[in-house]
Amino acid sequence: MPVVGICSGKGGVGKTTVSANLSAVLTNFGSVAVVDGDVVLPNLHAIFGFEPNVTLIDVISGKARIEDALYRIRVGDISLDVMPSSQTPSEVKNIQAFTNILEELGEAYDFVVVDVAAGLSKYALVPMMGCEKIYIVLNPEETSIMDAWRVRKVIDQMDVDFEGVIVNRYKGEKWAVAMAEKRVGRIAGIIRESKAIKRGWEKSYVVTAVKPEAKVSEEFYLLARRVAGENVYPRPYGKLKYILRL
Repeated sequence: MPVVGICSGKGGVGKTTVSANLSAVLTNFGSVAVVDGDVVLPNLHAIFGFEPNVTLIDVISGKARIEDALYRIRVGDISLDVMPSSQTPSEVKNIQAFTNILEELGEAYDFVVVDVAAGLSKYALVPMMGCEKIYIVLNPEETSIMDAWRVRKVIDQMDVDFEGVIVNRYKGEKWAVAMAEKRVGRIAGIIRESKAIKRGWEKSYVVTAVKPEAKVSEEFYLLARRVAGENVYPRPYGKLKYILRL
């Protein structure tokens, strides 16, 4: 516990990047499982650098046990379990079973991070309802902030706790942080635009596990402290500080 959902208003904001890197850093605070809740366009396994044989879809459809779809990933001093998904549209009719899977995982791990599908389709809403805490990832753009606002309105109608906004791909746009906080909610994390993140995707590795000394890893560590229950919040910085701390 807890089961933490990482959501977004639209795709392409870096939600999977946040889920993977946050999960890796959370291993400093306890046992971690990260689940690819996007049963239509899954990508989590790619950033961890493996191709799964058994996936979340197999568990949902009753073809496999939960433990069969968990893959132990070890990078340096970091060890966590990853449950990937697969694009199998004919088998996602029993998506409601996903909430039962999250409940069982929540009893077995200190933290369960769910990379929720983007938007507000049923493939996003069902995993969201299986979470205890939810964070919304957005980019420092007005359209992204408005999409996140729409997701927040739906979350407020669920029996889950909204924990805050994660501003991803930040390059010193302090105005966007202020707007996101005003329209969507408190800021839980600020994650910079980073060449290290891009290289991680290209080479299939999680930056916070391979390069913990990177500036972006420091920002994920602050976010992880917040998720772990510490009363810490990021401070927005301007474009000059972003450039000097690349």
